Amino acid sequence: KNIIWNYENKFSPEPHIANGYIDVKDNVSFLTHRDAMKCFGYTGGHYQSATWKVKNSESILWFPKLYKNDMWNNALSEDSNTITGSLDDGSNLKDWYQLNRSFKTSPYGDRQLKEHIVFAHYSNHLGQTVYKFLGAFKISPKKSNDFSITYIRTKTRINLLG
Repeated sequence: KNIIWNYENKFSPEPHIANGYIDVKDNVSFLTHRDAMKCFGYTGGHYQSATWKVKNSESILWFPKLYKNDMWNNALSEDSNTITGSLDDGSNLKDWYQLNRSFKTSPYGDRQLKEHIVFAHYSNHLGQTVYKFLGAFKISPKKSNDFSITYIRTKTRINLLG
């Protein structure tokens, strides 16, 4: 089923929920984390965190800024198939996770096994901040090291829970 362009629905999760999937080729963007999360069963209020674990799933929604910012330097490859992330000061990322976060649930631990459904933080052509669906990514332990984590795109279409 094709999604007809309609400004009222442009950023609404409802047509995607009705279709039962989101696909990169449909140029899916949302104005808030919450709208992206609604596609995966979220019913709560405002939510503004870099990640959210999808209930009853091994998947994580991830809302990265794909440019250098306050702490992170995340970059999307030209073909959109790879995201590379590091600390913006170039310091040892593995050490940072051990000092500042739970190492077990970090990209060096359990999170390697999880699917990251990515909604990248962008400013669109109207200057609005949007969260654009880029697909599902998994961490590549072979391409990652102590200073950067590499995520490889595994899917461009996600079936929604329903």
